[in-house]
Amino acid sequence: MMTRTMTKSRKLVRSSVLLLTSVATPLLVTGVALSVTRPALAMQGKEASVRTVEGSVVDKNDKPLANAVVYIKDTRTLAIKSYLTDDQGHFRFGQLSLSTDYDVWAEHNRVLSKTKSISSFNSKPTVHFTFKIDATGN
Repeated sequence: MMTRTMTKSRKLVRSSVLLLTSVATPLLVTGVALSVTRPALAMQGKEASVRTVEGSVVDKNDKPLANAVVYIKDTRTLAIKSYLTDDQGHFRFGQLSLSTDYDVWAEHNRVLSKTKSISSFNSKPTVHFTFKIDATGN
Protein backbone atom coordinates (compact mmCIF):
# COMPACT_ATOMS: atom_id res chain seq x y z
CA MET A 1 0.00 0.00 0.00
CA MET A 2 2.82 2.30 0.79
CA THR A 3 4.27 1.64 -2.62
CA ARG A 4 1.06 2.52 -4.45
CA THR A 5 0.75 5.76 -2.51
CA MET A 6 4.34 6.70 -3.35
CA THR A 7 3.77 5.86 -7.00
CA LYS A 8 0.64 7.99 -7.13
CA SER A 9 2.51 10.82 -5.40
CA ARG A 10 5.32 10.62 -7.93
CA LYS A 11 2.85 10.67 -10.81
CA LEU A 12 1.16 13.66 -9.28
CA VAL A 13 4.49 15.45 -8.87
CA ARG A 14 5.47 14.68 -12.48
CA SER A 15 2.17 15.96 -13.85
CA SER A 16 2.53 19.11 -11.71
CA VAL A 17 6.06 19.68 -13.06
CA LEU A 18 4.85 19.18 -16.62
CA LEU A 19 1.98 21.60 -16.02
CA LEU A 20 4.34 24.21 -14.53
CA THR A 21 6.79 23.73 -17.39
CA SER A 22 4.08 24.17 -20.01
CA VAL A 23 2.91 27.37 -18.30
CA ALA A 24 6.36 28.72 -17.43
CA THR A 25 7.92 28.27 -20.88
CA PRO A 26 5.64 30.77 -22.66
CA LEU A 27 6.11 33.20 -19.79
CA LEU A 28 9.87 32.81 -20.04
CA VAL A 29 9.78 33.35 -23.80
CA THR A 30 7.59 36.43 -23.32
CA GLY A 31 10.03 37.76 -20.71
CA VAL A 32 12.98 37.25 -23.05
CA ALA A 33 11.13 38.95 -25.90
CA LEU A 34 10.35 41.94 -23.69
CA SER A 35 13.94 42.21 -22.50
CA VAL A 36 15.13 42.24 -26.12
CA THR A 37 12.61 44.82 -27.34
CA ARG A 38 12.87 47.13 -24.33
CA PRO A 39 16.36 48.45 -25.20
CA ALA A 40 15.18 49.06 -28.76
CA LEU A 41 12.24 51.08 -27.46
CA ALA A 42 14.52 52.95 -25.07
CA MET A 43 16.86 53.83 -27.93
CA GLN A 44 13.94 55.31 -29.86
CA GLY A 45 13.29 57.64 -26.94
CA LYS A 46 16.97 58.59 -26.73
CA GLU A 47 17.11 59.50 -30.40
CA ALA A 48 14.42 62.05 -29.75
CA SER A 49 16.28 63.43 -26.73
CA VAL A 50 19.65 64.39 -28.17
CA ARG A 51 21.17 67.81 -28.42
CA THR A 52 23.63 69.43 -30.82
CA VAL A 53 25.92 72.26 -29.78
CA GLU A 54 27.45 74.21 -32.64
CA GLY A 55 28.84 77.61 -33.41
CA SER A 56 31.98 79.51 -34.22
CA VAL A 57 35.08 81.01 -32.67
CA VAL A 58 36.07 84.53 -33.75
CA ASP A 59 38.67 87.12 -32.79
CA LYS A 60 37.89 90.60 -31.42
CA ASN A 61 37.25 91.82 -35.00
CA ASP A 62 34.78 88.97 -35.67
CA LYS A 63 37.19 87.16 -38.00
CA PRO A 64 36.94 83.35 -37.81
CA LEU A 65 39.67 81.58 -35.89
CA ALA A 66 40.75 78.34 -37.54
CA ASN A 67 42.27 75.60 -35.38
CA ALA A 68 40.84 76.95 -32.14
CA VAL A 69 40.02 74.25 -29.61
CA VAL A 70 36.44 74.16 -28.29
CA TYR A 71 35.80 72.17 -25.12
CA ILE A 72 32.53 70.79 -23.79
CA LYS A 73 32.34 69.41 -20.25
CA ASP A 74 29.61 67.21 -18.81
CA THR A 75 29.16 68.82 -15.39
CA ARG A 76 27.96 65.56 -13.78
CA THR A 77 30.70 63.18 -14.96
CA LEU A 78 33.31 65.90 -15.59
CA ALA A 79 34.09 64.24 -18.93
CA ILE A 80 35.50 66.71 -21.45
CA LYS A 81 35.35 66.46 -25.24
CA SER A 82 37.19 68.78 -27.62
CA TYR A 83 36.78 69.90 -31.20
CA LEU A 84 39.23 71.71 -33.49
CA THR A 85 37.52 74.45 -35.51
CA ASP A 86 37.59 74.36 -39.31
CA ASP A 87 38.91 77.13 -41.61
CA GLN A 88 35.74 79.19 -41.01
CA GLY A 89 36.03 78.83 -37.22
CA HIS A 90 33.05 76.45 -36.97
CA PHE A 91 32.63 73.63 -34.47
CA ARG A 92 29.94 71.04 -33.76
CA PHE A 93 29.21 68.55 -30.96
CA GLY A 94 26.40 66.09 -31.70
CA GLN A 95 24.57 63.29 -29.86
CA LEU A 96 24.58 65.11 -26.50
CA SER A 97 21.99 64.33 -23.86
CA LEU A 98 19.17 66.82 -23.28
CA SER A 99 19.11 65.80 -19.62
CA THR A 100 22.72 66.84 -18.91
CA ASP A 101 24.23 70.22 -18.00
CA TYR A 102 27.29 71.27 -20.01
CA ASP A 103 29.97 73.96 -19.85
CA VAL A 104 31.47 75.07 -23.17
CA TRP A 105 34.50 77.26 -23.85
CA ALA A 106 37.13 77.89 -26.52
CA GLU A 107 40.90 78.36 -26.57
CA HIS A 108 43.21 79.80 -29.22
CA ASN A 109 46.94 80.41 -28.74
CA ARG A 110 46.56 79.81 -24.98
CA VAL A 111 43.85 82.49 -24.66
CA LEU A 112 40.51 81.33 -23.29
CA SER A 113 37.03 82.58 -24.07
CA LYS A 114 34.35 83.03 -21.45
CA THR A 115 32.65 79.80 -20.41
CA LYS A 116 29.02 79.37 -21.45
CA SER A 117 26.63 76.91 -19.81
CA ILE A 118 23.80 74.77 -21.12
CA SER A 119 21.17 73.71 -18.63
CA SER A 120 19.27 70.44 -18.75
CA PHE A 121 16.16 72.62 -18.33
CA ASN A 122 16.87 74.08 -21.79
CA SER A 123 14.89 71.78 -24.09
CA LYS A 124 16.23 73.18 -27.37
CA PRO A 125 17.72 70.37 -29.46
CA THR A 126 20.25 72.75 -31.05
CA VAL A 127 22.26 75.36 -29.17
CA HIS A 128 24.41 77.89 -31.02
CA PHE A 129 27.35 79.78 -29.49
CA THR A 130 29.82 82.32 -30.80
CA PHE A 131 33.00 82.50 -28.75
CA LYS A 132 35.07 85.66 -28.99
CA ILE A 133 38.76 85.43 -28.15
CA ASP A 134 40.89 88.54 -27.82
CA ALA A 135 44.38 87.35 -28.69
CA THR A 136 45.91 90.68 -27.62
CA GLY A 137 44.81 90.10 -24.02
CA ASN A 138 42.74 93.31 -23.83
